[in-house]
Amino acid sequence: MTVTVGPANADIIGTDNVAIQKAVDRVAKAGGGIVVIKAATYTLRNSVRLASHLTLRGEGPEKTILKKAPGVRSKLRVDADYGEFVATVEDARGFAPGMGVTIVDKEQRSGWTPSIRTVVSIDGNTLRFDRFLHMDYSVANDGEVFNTFPLLAGYQVEDVRVEDLTADGSRDSSATLDGCQAAAIYFFHSKRMTIRNSVARNFPGDGISTQFVEHPEVESCESYGNAFLGIHLGTGALYGLVRSNRVHDNGQDGLFLCWRVQHARYEDNRSWNNGQDGISLGHKDTDNTFVRNVVTGNARAGIYFRDERERNAASRNVFRENKIADNGRPGGRGYGVRIEGETKNLTFASNTIRDTRQGPQATQTVGIYIGPKADFVVCEQNLFEGGTQQAILNESRSDHNRVQQPTGQ
Repeated sequence: MTVTVGPANADIIGTDNVAIQKAVDRVAKAGGGIVVIKAATYTLRNSVRLASHLTLRGEGPEKTILKKAPGVRSKLRVDADYGEFVATVEDARGFAPGMGVTIVDKEQRSGWTPSIRTVVSIDGNTLRFDRFLHMDYSVANDGEVFNTFPLLAGYQVEDVRVEDLTADGSRDSSATLDGCQAAAIYFFHSKRMTIRNSVARNFPGDGISTQFVEHPEVESCESYGNAFLGIHLGTGALYGLVRSNRVHDNGQDGLFLCWRVQHARYEDNRSWNNGQDGISLGHKDTDNTFVRNVVTGNARAGIYFRDERERNAASRNVFRENKIADNGRPGGRGYGVRIEGETKNLTFASNTIRDTRQGPQATQTVGIYIGPKADFVVCEQNLFEGGTQQAILNESRSDHNRVQQPTGQ
């Protein structure tokens, strides 16, 4: 079954999330199929909720653009408590039934603590939601409501494809929210989802985020200008494939592996000019392979292993044939690779690590840094070039590392 959506000459006429959702629901009722979103700019006031066995297809990322509606926000007037279906705000103007919103305060603002809900009705300054709140949000802690939500969202779905479109988060006018619960394109507790030839940009959080998923694939996408992370596989993401993507100019990391990203393959990606690291690994991110990625111009490190205890470290990861260059910014010290924590069993083979810049601009002063608690690190046949002052800085206290004398230095 194929259903088309567009401003004209389509099965469903419209240029908002309501029209797209009608098409998705029609296909879902039929047991699966294709929704074609015709070339236009669509204004989204709430998430488009994807269904299983669905392909959501635009007519090209430069033609089909899904754009978040302008930002609306207000502080709470009354505490909004766990179990309540309402929040009373200081000013309800701009909110409307059907709008997606997030409820937070300064203590419950990240991870799984915000409540993302849909406004079902408004009475004066009181917003009523589709589901009860799952935390307490207080006036004393600057509680507020704002209309940030994932643009495309798949919850407990399987066999879903998103392709050939742009998801634009209207970042400049919207309040920020991290990628645990929201991103321009977001999947949660899902299996076998593919995001292909799509753009995630300008979101007030992450570009692409998948949480508690199996077999996620992100291929030939571009993620840029997002407030936090470019592509964020996390919270138990298993058997992922991240291939041939362009990830750049995000506020934090380009390719971010969150908690328990395991048995994934990252290949032929480019990650550059991100506000922190090009590739970041941490809590139980094990048994992953990185091949032929190009990581350049990031603020701190090309590849960064976060500081974790041994039982939680990003161990048993392999890096081969990657190009890592020109990381670090003036006034700071940059690294091609920086290994922190009690991280073990890493292999770096046949990578090219260089700094092509001159003078004070050449801030990638260390090619590979092996921290004091790292163990069983193998470095072999890597090529070090350019202005890097020290190819391998090994501060590990272990005798188990195999660090081959670098070539080309």
